[in-house]
Amino acid sequence: MKESYENKISFPTINSCGMEIILEYIYTGSIKNESLTKDNIIEAFYAADYFQLPDLQDFIVKNF
Repeated sequence: MKESYENKISFPTINSCGMEIILEYIYTGSIKNESLTKDNIIEAFYAADYFQLPDLQDFIVKNF
């Protein structure tokens, strides 16, 4: 795998805002409502889809 010989892993379809929400969800099991803004909610939804996190997708849709 590419990760075994490179020091950097990139996710070309996810920006830092989306990744921050994904990490918050993975580490805590939830995300704060204030973490989702009108500017990052779509990016967060696509990031949740990319990482196959349907519960996070449902949470985003409910809060939208």
